[in-house]
Amino acid sequence: MNYRDSKLENFEVISAMKLEQGETVVDVHTERKIKRKSIADGTVAIVTEPKDKRYRISFKRRRMHDHTSVPFGYK
Repeated sequence: MNYRDSKLENFEVISAMKLEQGETVVDVHTERKIKRKSIADGTVAIVTEPKDKRYRISFKRRRMHDHTSVPFGYK
């Protein structure tokens, strides 16, 4: 994350996303992202491309009937 992205995705935004419990999404567009790309002959090239990223809250636990939560795979 760079300085410009940190202005869009910061503590206040994440806490508001968590408190709303909705499908709030923050889209971040990066003009120049350095990437490795495979070329047809098996070599790798370094390229600079624009990139879009979507930030959202994900809850990686299973909710139980008594309003508690347990990790996925818990028996």
